Amino acid sequence: MKFNFSLRGRQSADTRYTYVKAGAPEAHEDLYRNLLAASLGDDPAGPLSEEGMAVRKEIRQGDVEVLGRLAIQLREEKGFRDAAFWLTAELAALHGNEESTGLLVQRIIRQPVDIPRWLQYFTRAAGAGQKPERTLRKQLTLLFNHLDEYTFSRCNRETQAAVREALLWLRPKAADREKKNLFGRVLRDQVPVRSTWEQEWHALHHQHYDSPEQRQVLLRDKWKEGISSFRIGYTALLDNLRPMLCAGVSGKVLKLAAEYLGNAAAVGRSGVSPLRLLDVHQSLRRMDQGGVGMLSEALEDAALHSNWSGSAFGSEGVSVIAMDVSNSMKRPLYPGGGVQRYDVAPLLAQLWKRKGYSLITGIIGNTWKPLDLPLRPVLSAVDQFRGREDEAGYALNAHLILQDLVRKNQVVDRVLVFTDTRLWDNRTFNQPAGTDLGDWWRLYRRQVAPQAKLYLFDLAGYGARTLEYGQEDVFLIAGWKDELFAVLDAVAGEGERVAGVGDKG
Repeated sequence: MKFNFSLRGRQSADTRYTYVKAGAPEAHEDLYRNLLAASLGDDPAGPLSEEGMAVRKEIRQGDVEVLGRLAIQLREEKGFRDAAFWLTAELAALHGNEESTGLLVQRIIRQPVDIPRWLQYFTRAAGAGQKPERTLRKQLTLLFNHLDEYTFSRCNRETQAAVREALLWLRPKAADREKKNLFGRVLRDQVPVRSTWEQEWHALHHQHYDSPEQRQVLLRDKWKEGISSFRIGYTALLDNLRPMLCAGVSGKVLKLAAEYLGNAAAVGRSGVSPLRLLDVHQSLRRMDQGGVGMLSEALEDAALHSNWSGSAFGSEGVSVIAMDVSNSMKRPLYPGGGVQRYDVAPLLAQLWKRKGYSLITGIIGNTWKPLDLPLRPVLSAVDQFRGREDEAGYALNAHLILQDLVRKNQVVDRVLVFTDTRLWDNRTFNQPAGTDLGDWWRLYRRQVAPQAKLYLFDLAGYGARTLEYGQEDVFLIAGWKDELFAVLDAVAGEGERVAGVGDKG
């Protein structure tokens, strides 16, 4: 068995790329979708869920060469690291002593510090206590020999412990004396810890001072050093804006901090969610402190480059975003967080509007009330939107959205409904006949827009799978994960293709 590892370069310029939907065997199309859906709620340290067991069965029945190329694309083109880890771990449990499997695993893992994460998937696939086969261990050894002291010292303690445990379990042969010494110091926990700026700041924050003035000066100087040298990481700065303002930093330092917060490249590298930015923005609004306005503007800039913007989902065609603004939506989206379920849909709508996407927005309750959202700063607009609570009533007649589209004969590409309950095949509040959402969706697809897709977000998501696929391009989403848009973009078939999968050239 040999994998054709190259997705490009080995084929002629006119070679056809195969779309998963159009060209791949149906079993592999299903695997691609099901693997991504299951990975949203997957924890490799725990047992496989029922849907995870179904994915494993699909892998074991699949074409090994096609699965290898699919793993490469998931990792290198789509950026779904954990899905690629899961797929290759299952393959390694079945074919771990074949050289091609070892080469595939080495290509997918890439970094020595990622080995522990991949081993979690492998242990789940092969069984507790089962070590990789000799050929696979050879490739993992090569990866481990790329470990260097600087990279290891910059990892957090949890990652260091995981690397140490993996090193102890695999016992890779060191390539030279230098690596042998490094492995020994890692196992004995003797690699010097390099403190981060945030750790140093917290140490200063909690130590004893002779006077409040001395404390203020030292903390203010530490902020100046961290921001001026960019030693402070993006996330650390975001988490500590309130203490920075309380430290009384100079206007010059404050300006540097704001420029860093709003920098597109810095925001992109951090992978920060616009929901996190909204939470910080709301926290700053409660402060009566100079500099709040400058930082709030920087957060507005950051929102436009946050991780939701990394996906092309929603960029083509026309979308409808329907927002439930009932009182039950005003509950935390995450435990202990300030952002509410209520905020998700307005935040998405404002971001898409600022990016110039074709958009129809409205609030849904007893009635469907279309709204023309004004073009405003995103985070401030979401704050203001909270004032529209219960504007459309307390029921949830989602069928009215589709009824309105049918009446207007209006073609859209996707309809997104955000609420806190399961809408599909679930009639609520003693709704009469003729109000079934499924019936109206089938009518709309048949008479107006055959290619339209329906996304139903249940942000409460109690006990439901994170992502389920219904018939007629219906997607049921339960709870919330920031990776959702990237996954939906990949599995919804909106112009996305899986290059080389199912096509051996």
